[in-house]
Amino acid sequence: MPSPPSRRRVLAGALAAGVTTLSGCGVRLEDGAPHIPFVPTREPVPGESALLAMLGALETSDEEHAGERADLLRTALLDAQVPQDLVDGVTAPAPGGEVVSAFEGSIRDCGPGVLPLIGRLTATHRITTHAQEDLWSQPGTKAWSTGAVAADARQATLATIYALDLIAARATDERISKQVLDAGKGLRQLSVRQTTAAGEAVRPAPLGYDVPHELTPQEGRALGRRCFERLLAAYGGTFYRLGDDRAAALEVTEWMVTVEQLSRGRFSLVVPVLYGDDPTAS
Repeated sequence: MPSPPSRRRVLAGALAAGVTTLSGCGVRLEDGAPHIPFVPTREPVPGESALLAMLGALETSDEEHAGERADLLRTALLDAQVPQDLVDGVTAPAPGGEVVSAFEGSIRDCGPGVLPLIGRLTATHRITTHAQEDLWSQPGTKAWSTGAVAADARQATLATIYALDLIAARATDERISKQVLDAGKGLRQLSVRQTTAAGEAVRPAPLGYDVPHELTPQEGRALGRRCFERLLAAYGGTFYRLGDDRAAALEVTEWMVTVEQLSRGRFSLVVPVLYGDDPTAS
């Protein structure tokens, strides 16, 4: 007759069975939970809590294309191996400051691979919801650590200013000319900040641009709209190059909001899924 198993072997077998069950279910230990040997733990992805709150805000929004934007973020989270139950169980943060904290916290803490998406989602949210601006971080005053990126953004701004000056000069209606010049004035103020953000990387402005000088009113309006779309796309493209300079990333969202606001008077843009997408790709 075989001898009965020792108590130690019984406990070891029970623990092994428990480990098998937990592993198969993909259990994630809470951050503060004691470590259990052999039970796999999962490190949250960078900025996970803020990203989940951001998803909750998008999923409960009734803004145009908000559902499609939520799907983009949901896919990014699942691709990053965030468990399905966490993604499915998100709740919306309280309106106002908590929503702002979720979006800004996501930009500050997310991994570099998803920053371009998170940056554009944040800019689009601010634009489409007309979010209360004084809740958001204020623009900086110092040079960026990625000054060359700010210098490129400034060049794109100057190109748009040039086009607006030309459109205003060709306008036969004084009211339209004033609308266009006001938009250009707003962009000039933005370019001043971009100059300081660029620091030593700032470059001289080009002497001219390849823009048609003979414009009908319809052609002028179409050109202005294309220029604003391309400017938003240029700003959106900076997220790929900002690296760890997340204060700069937050400031870029402010620039995108400003540009969209300036476009409304004469060159109002169609609401896209994401502001900052390349217009030639749509």
